[in-house]
Amino acid sequence: MTETELERLANSLTLAEQVSLLAGRDMWHTVAIERAGIPAMRVTDGPTGARGTEFGTGPASINVPCGTSLAATWNPVLVEEVGALLGRETRAKGARVLLAPTVNLHRTPIGGRNFECMSEDPYLTARTAVGYVRGLQSQGVASCIKHFVGNDTEFERMSIDSRIDERTLRETYLVPFEAAVTEAGVMAVMTGYNRINGPWAADSVGLINEVLRGEWGFDGVVMSDWFGMHSTVEAVVAGLDLEMPGPTRFRGQQLVDAIESGDVDAALVRRSAVSLLRLMSRVGALDDGGPGDETTRSLGADVDADVALVRRAGAAGMVLLRNQTVTLPLDTSLIGSIAMIGPNAAIGQIMGGGSAHVVPTSIANPLASMQARVSELGIEVVHARGCNINKRLPELDPSLCGPIEIAFYADPDQLDDAQAIPLLVTESPSAHMIWIDDPTSRDNVDPRFGARLTTTFTPDVSGSWQFSIESVTPTRLLIDGVVQIDNESAPAGGSFFGIGKAESRVSVELDAGVPCPLVVEVRRPRIGLAMSGFNVRAQAPVIGDLLSDAVRVAASADVSIVVVGTNDDWECEGWDRTTLDLPGEQDELIRRVAAASRRTVVVVNAGSPVTMPWLDDVDAVLMAWFPGQQMGESLADVLLGVIEPQGRLPVTFPARLEDTPAFEHYPGRDGVAEYREGRLIGYKWYDTVGREPLFPFGFGLGYTNPVVVGATFGDDRSTVDVTVSNESDRDGVQVVQVYVAPTGPSERRGDEPVQRLVGFARLDMPAGQTVTAPITLDPRATMTWSVEDHAWVAADGRFELRIGTSSRDTPIRLAL
Repeated sequence: MTETELERLANSLTLAEQVSLLAGRDMWHTVAIERAGIPAMRVTDGPTGARGTEFGTGPASINVPCGTSLAATWNPVLVEEVGALLGRETRAKGARVLLAPTVNLHRTPIGGRNFECMSEDPYLTARTAVGYVRGLQSQGVASCIKHFVGNDTEFERMSIDSRIDERTLRETYLVPFEAAVTEAGVMAVMTGYNRINGPWAADSVGLINEVLRGEWGFDGVVMSDWFGMHSTVEAVVAGLDLEMPGPTRFRGQQLVDAIESGDVDAALVRRSAVSLLRLMSRVGALDDGGPGDETTRSLGADVDADVALVRRAGAAGMVLLRNQTVTLPLDTSLIGSIAMIGPNAAIGQIMGGGSAHVVPTSIANPLASMQARVSELGIEVVHARGCNINKRLPELDPSLCGPIEIAFYADPDQLDDAQAIPLLVTESPSAHMIWIDDPTSRDNVDPRFGARLTTTFTPDVSGSWQFSIESVTPTRLLIDGVVQIDNESAPAGGSFFGIGKAESRVSVELDAGVPCPLVVEVRRPRIGLAMSGFNVRAQAPVIGDLLSDAVRVAASADVSIVVVGTNDDWECEGWDRTTLDLPGEQDELIRRVAAASRRTVVVVNAGSPVTMPWLDDVDAVLMAWFPGQQMGESLADVLLGVIEPQGRLPVTFPARLEDTPAFEHYPGRDGVAEYREGRLIGYKWYDTVGREPLFPFGFGLGYTNPVVVGATFGDDRSTVDVTVSNESDRDGVQVVQVYVAPTGPSERRGDEPVQRLVGFARLDMPAGQTVTAPITLDPRATMTWSVEDHAWVAADGRFELRIGTSSRDTPIRLAL
């Protein structure tokens, strides 16, 4: 539609109809106005796959590498390909808006949602985000970039006041959002849960109306994070268009009343209605008759190509951190046996937890992939778990269960009535359920219901099994007809995005091969919570000594590959990590394996940095991140040398948590998070204060390691031509980075960084060749934000460009 036609359509609506457009109908849909021919529009999570409307039970989705892994590729062109894949997946789920990407910065390495985000550096995040948004929106769907702004950790995330000074906001935290708007034309922006210097993010006139819409010219939709709106009047005045989810809590008749009383100008409501209609027009939602079916795209050439892309992207983000005595790539001609050891070896962690989670279409795990790749070469692959790392018990294994049936009742009390007739009976693929609305599809704003899950559990090991329950509302677990857990009085916190009850555990003696009935009863009273659900967890008895078994396996193999890391117990929306240390006994596992093994390769499968007290004891270390559903194949490609290690760190790896910029004032107190480190986030702090990191920002090894040998300015000095030489007999990759640094005395503030990233290029380097390539510089390379003028201005003093392969390796200097 043209702008005139959109205005005409909005003007044809009554005030109540205009207001109805400004809040969701339910969790994932906007309101339809049939009289005016306006259908509902579906939105969906999230950054690592288009999930659809169901958590854990809907059609499967292709799971792509996490945000940190994508940024570690330093390859916006590749990221754009991944974005296009996600656009196709979004359309397959009948949605027109994908709630992604997440471009908050890694202010602290223990942020629970860091894996969704991209980098500690605003420039690298911006370049990655622009590629992501462009690819996604090329498929006729909208990207909703999030969370605007300062929503950088999970500590008190629903209420914390992020105190960020103006200069730091402009030069650091707003940079990725600005690039997404002004360069990529992002169509939607999601506000954060937090406050920003006082007002709620959803109520911030200065950020939404003045900066986003006014300065940057954004004409798309601004929506709240789910349940992240707190006002009727303030959010409309600030320019927030869409309250999510629905049904509305703050709009509807309340907003109509506010207009009629003069507290809100009706023109503001009309403006937001036009914004929503404009977005719907841009993505074709006004013409498609409403959301279609949610599907897993049928297997075919396009899906095969997309899975291959996930494999390629996952490998491209892996960062080789150590490679002593040329341990990697593995020389299969010299290897007769490989030990695959560690808690993430048999089942890798392909994604983090929370709203980013999807049901993948398939999973390639490290152990199975390596076995398949080398078995034909006569190489034996043996496995030992080594230790357990779960903060909570593992989810109940459906392969040990019969059919899992769930019956829903209109009232929780009907669970006590053997004659009660359920409203709905259905089957589930797992014992992990999340319901956002009424699962029986009744037209109730605040439904109460009861649910009973029944299945038959057949243990495969005899002994003391541990079972546990997590839930939002009171839940009981019965095994063999005996109530084993009743969590009605369990404390809140620690599950279901932080709003659910803490895990309740019990031990039950069971015999292998003997089936026993397992029942879960859930009571959802009328309590005003939109979300409900439960998760049944179970852990088999541990047989033998896991550490000793791992050492024995390592001692008998030619090389040990130890796959360690975290999982979605530790890195998840709703809570931060409390330490950089690997959970469980993984550090001890690595030490013992390294002492027993001929050669030891450690693969770190985590979304954020971890400490490495064993670093000098092992031969090689590869950072794999959460690389998506093709993890096993991606990892095998790198370890076996099919693909060159080409990832570079998008975040600094500290030696310890105390050596991090925000440590002294993180996470906050009295409801306030003070960003006292200012602009000295990540490597800017390490380089400015002289603190030595474990691995610096931008670092990464290859199997060839081409050398930067020279650099000159381009014709207009907006580019730098860099020359790189690969003297090896193997094709390689190098990521050349350009930093700007002030030279000479100045009267800058104490948080002025000694250098910052202003350009980079990933170069394919043929064997034995020298390549010269241009690097485009950030147009604001020598600019700063003036608080007095509220504008970008030329910075005082002289500057030089530092060119190299990490923030700590910049041997080439050019005076500006």
